[in-house]
Amino acid sequence: MTTPALDDATDVGEQLRQWVDSAWDPEISLLDWRRRLFDAGWACPAWPPEWGGRGLSAGATEAVAAGLGDLGVPGPPESVGTHLAAPTLLEHGSDRLKSLFLSPIATGESTWCQLFSEPGAGSDLAGLTTRADPDGDEWVVTGQKVWNTGAVQAEWGLLLARTDWDAPKHAGLTYFVLPMRQAGVEVRPLRQMNGHASFNEVFLD
Repeated sequence: MTTPALDDATDVGEQLRQWVDSAWDPEISLLDWRRRLFDAGWACPAWPPEWGGRGLSAGATEAVAAGLGDLGVPGPPESVGTHLAAPTLLEHGSDRLKSLFLSPIATGESTWCQLFSEPGAGSDLAGLTTRADPDGDEWVVTGQKVWNTGAVQAEWGLLLARTDWDAPKHAGLTYFVLPMRQAGVEVRPLRQMNGHASFNEVFLD
């Protein structure tokens, strides 16, 4: 559903309160609530109206987040999807990719992880050696990632891989959306001293 952009001078907080008063139902599921939030443009209000937002400024977006908290209702998920994947897609993605990914990110229906750091390339990210080689209309990816929060649950990964070995190390990298649930992607939880496994290592072949 496309929502018209609002002027930042509008009393955003009051409009949000009125909408929540009419839309909130404690009996519905979290997913159904987040779908309502997105359809009304309140889930990600800084996004363009044509992609489910309201075109609001960063300041107004902060007011919306604070307002949802003050009203005691859930907001959109705080995740790799909302903070990394969606802004990248909005800036650089095709309309097809935006249509495929943005709504599920805003509602939490799709889960994402970050595939950046490697055993030998953490603080020096440009030193990574995971490679992606073109093969027809596909890419063959080989390498290992580590300290990947949520990788065992993620449906999609934001993968940074080297695609040009002749370019300077900061210039030969490509940013991929990687389907995590496919053959050749192995996720191994890293057990911590407290018994939890918040992080993972990911093997790509």
